[in-house]
Amino acid sequence: PLTWRVLANRVWQHHFGRGLVATPGNFGKSGASPSHPELLDYLALELVKSGGRLKPLHKAIMLSAAYQRSSRGDPTATAVDPDNELLSRQNKRRLEAEAVRDAILAVAGTLNPQMGGPGVKPRIRPDLLPASQRNKWPTVAAEGPEHWRRSVYVYAKRQLLFPLLELFDAPTTTDVCDRRTESVVPTQALVLMNDEFVQEQAKRFADRVRADAGSDAAKRAERALTLALGRSPSPKRVADAVSFLAQQTAAHGSDAEALVDLCHVLFNCNEFVYLD
Repeated sequence: PLTWRVLANRVWQHHFGRGLVATPGNFGKSGASPSHPELLDYLALELVKSGGRLKPLHKAIMLSAAYQRSSRGDPTATAVDPDNELLSRQNKRRLEAEAVRDAILAVAGTLNPQMGGPGVKPRIRPDLLPASQRNKWPTVAAEGPEHWRRSVYVYAKRQLLFPLLELFDAPTTTDVCDRRTESVVPTQALVLMNDEFVQEQAKRFADRVRADAGSDAAKRAERALTLALGRSPSPKRVADAVSFLAQQTAAHGSDAEALVDLCHVLFNCNEFVYLD
């Protein structure tokens, strides 16, 4: 049935950046034809068999060879299928806006796992607050664990979109969004460098690394890279990070500030915000 195909297509789109039907909001004659119709039918039937539960479908897709391929791909396959409709490689894509913020909190060790309840209103720059009229956004002098919940709990206000999420293409609440845009603009890098929230979380990330790795620079570098990138770093990456720590220690006269700089840089690297 159409409903289950649409839902299965949305789940597939979430993991690959593009659905088996490239027009997720239009399965009619004016929409795109499915690139893999048998696969779409299979996923829809699996969804029906599981009683509409999404977790088994997520698991099946994420354990597939198609999902686990690298985005680098093969030059021969890319020449034949430049748009990757046949899924010879993974599609390189940026984390969604909410996941960028959640990843920063998770790596810093400050993510609050509390579930349910009313939306939270984290700190917003004071000059933006006058835009909030009804149900005004409060002035937050300093954020705490009550603000560091998953971004799905950040209060959605039509008058005042949360700036960090808006900048990374979170959709507005006034329009239907069947597929998010994915922009790459300089202000995204600038906010990761200069935003007060990111800078504070970099300090807490450094505190976590220091507690885990002690005072040894190589151990600190390896731990920071492992937490930020989600995998064991190569010896060269560790050596580069140790060299950076030495350079920043000489500049600041403090190895603590040097470690904060390294953690801040890791929040800004492509490998942190892009799925490869």
